[in-house]
Amino acid sequence: MRQAAAALLLLLGAGTAAAQTRSLSGELAVSSELTERGAFVGLRRPIAQAAVSLYDATGWSVGGALGVPSNGLRNTRVVLRAAHDSPLADDWQRQVALQYYGYPGGSPTGRGFDRWEAALELRWRDRFMVGMTGFHYLHPARDTPALQWALDAGGRWTLTPLWSGQAALGLARVRDRGTYAYASLGLAWQAGDWRAEANLIGTDSQARRLLPSRTPGHLSLVLTRMF
Repeated sequence: MRQAAAALLLLLGAGTAAAQTRSLSGELAVSSELTERGAFVGLRRPIAQAAVSLYDATGWSVGGALGVPSNGLRNTRVVLRAAHDSPLADDWQRQVALQYYGYPGGSPTGRGFDRWEAALELRWRDRFMVGMTGFHYLHPARDTPALQWALDAGGRWTLTPLWSGQAALGLARVRDRGTYAYASLGLAWQAGDWRAEANLIGTDSQARRLLPSRTPGHLSLVLTRMF
């Protein structure tokens, strides 16, 4: 974890020496809860999040994010990410990414989500995506394989200059003999550097048997300020 964070800081620092080919962006957000693949991480509480990303003209990017829930530090989330984007055709783009998800607050539920992820994603005009992810849990339960996978697809469509619709569907394998499905449907509003989202998120009945956290259908709200 410390080595990955140090590498991220070095790469971010190098951006100031090559500003002509690199750009830095950031986000501050408040969400009604922290949800991963349809499941709550810890208790359902509002969470404040901050993220920073460095993009290079060659297609490489590196970034990190920190999320802190309103009920303390036990389910704090840290994300480190490195990715490469490349064009496949006029309207298609490919991204490969390596990500680390860590929950350093000491919550037993949070530690169960500590993992490395390797992902391949295909995007069409930034309006449709399909991807597959392999992830390695660092503290798997006794009946859970360390290496697991997920398949995701999603899309967005413009409704007005300020409003857009979005939807996503996924399938994840989280136990030796079990998979579950999750989905979301929502609206997004964006004006300048501000973005607000409201999404209905749900899982199938299998998820409630396989996952340690409650996963009923719920409304998720997010407000983001981009820099």
